[in-house]
Amino acid sequence: MIRRLTLALVVLGAALALASAGAAKPAAQVCPPFKVSGVKLFYETLGHSWTCSAAKAWIVKLAADHVGASAVNVPLKNGPAGYHCLATPRKQNLAISGTCFKGTLAFPGTGFAWLPA
Repeated sequence: MIRRLTLALVVLGAALALASAGAAKPAAQVCPPFKVSGVKLFYETLGHSWTCSAAKAWIVKLAADHVGASAVNVPLKNGPAGYHCLATPRKQNLAISGTCFKGTLAFPGTGFAWLPA
């Protein structure tokens, strides 16, 4: 009985040591707003793969894309590799509102989204 308890504590200690040794991935979060092309944008990350700063860098790039005057879900071709990026044109047909995600639109696994204030 004491051997099993000792073994269990050793295994638990090793598991905790391994868990604390690795860097924690960021969780989904609501990020502080910023301005692009004179428009204040709110944005958030989805899943555990994106930080606010990494998502913001992509949003700055994507929000400058000129898209047609379509209603919604205009595909963006210059997003992160392996991600589906869609935009809704707003001010001057710029991609001021959109999302980039892995998975499906109904069940996005990870990514980020942005929209104007």
